[in-house]
Amino acid sequence: MDYDLARVLYSVVQFSEFHIRNFLYQILCGVKYIHSANVVHRDLKPGNILVSSRGILKICDFGLARAISVTPSNHSEEPITNYVATRWYRAPELILRSTHYGKEVDMWAVGCILGELYGRQPLMPGKSSVHQLHEIIKYLGTPPPQISIRKDWNMPGGVRSPVLWSSVYPFASPDSLDLLGQLLRWEPTARLSADQTIAHAYFTKTRDVACEPVTRTAFTFGKEEHESDLAKLHALLKEEVAAFQTERSKRCE
Repeated sequence: MDYDLARVLYSVVQFSEFHIRNFLYQILCGVKYIHSANVVHRDLKPGNILVSSRGILKICDFGLARAISVTPSNHSEEPITNYVATRWYRAPELILRSTHYGKEVDMWAVGCILGELYGRQPLMPGKSSVHQLHEIIKYLGTPPPQISIRKDWNMPGGVRSPVLWSSVYPFASPDSLDLLGQLLRWEPTARLSADQTIAHAYFTKTRDVACEPVTRTAFTFGKEEHESDLAKLHALLKEEVAAFQTERSKRCE
């Protein structure tokens, strides 16, 4: 692959509506496949999307990816770390330190990428977790009552209404703005899934079902995904080092 999407975004290359739709569709085909394996990427951003000179996109860097055992609501049944994803693309539930989340965090990131494709700059470039929440409130308005934010984070007072996306991206198509609004939602369950996003009217002229493979087998990263505390990780590391030394000794005999 020749570039990453971040490099393309900040180049002099001009994007048409066709390019943006095509790029997003390819990203979603990848996300749909990843999610079909019950894997959450957890760090979707332009820098982790490779672009060839022919305009073919591929998702990369699965260093923060996690296989999850999900409930019917797509949320992990087990507590998982919340300090993942690059801040600008981090879903509200991650910023608020939730340890039970699911595929919806990737869909939030897709929404942020969609905005960046139109604006050619990050949609919500927060400088800290608190500032990131301020950025989210600026666009989505005051969070619903069921979403609790620490009082010492000094969020804006009063009730703020969400912005009209047409005022942010007046040159974008109505379908793209509708899609953006359905991806960037406070409530994870209110966001469109990868399947629902691909089926959105925005992709009517682009969609090719043959390009949307899924897997019927849930992926597992192995036993290390269940070993989250420091002591267990240390034991796993010692085990791996011992195995390596044993193998090296055999080769040197």
